[in-house]
Amino acid sequence: MTFNLSDTQIGALQGAGLFPFAVSIILFSLFIDRIGYGRAMAISWIGHVVSAVVTITATSYTQLYVGTLIFALANGGVEAVTNPVVATLYPREKTKYLNILHAGWPGGLVLGGLLFIALGSISWQFKIGLFLLPAMVYGVMLLGTKFPVQERVAAGVSYADM
Repeated sequence: MTFNLSDTQIGALQGAGLFPFAVSIILFSLFIDRIGYGRAMAISWIGHVVSAVVTITATSYTQLYVGTLIFALANGGVEAVTNPVVATLYPREKTKYLNILHAGWPGGLVLGGLLFIALGSISWQFKIGLFLLPAMVYGVMLLGTKFPVQERVAAGVSYADM
């Protein structure tokens, strides 16, 4: 399907792929210790799968927007979990392992971009659907995973004191 999007709509879609990321990091961070890392990751995984379905089956600009928005929220949820988990797992080398974590993401963006280019004129729906592959991998990895207790909780610091 061709959407014949205006420059304004394209910009809005790009914005929908960015601003919710930051918003969801902040919002998840406020209550992530109450719901747990595993539930937060499961919510993010559901968001990634739902966003793929909404985007791939979109027949309107609004559906594209909603799919992009959900994707960005799910990305922020993953970010809200991975940072404190890495910091908790490596309490003596937080900076080193957080740098390693964040250095991998640009690599994924480059790899995804090269794959997108390499696929040429194949349908955009197929290209969007490719992000379901890593989503399925991390979904399977979540099964049975035991996440550490957040450092604040383990230290006995109250939510209000935090």
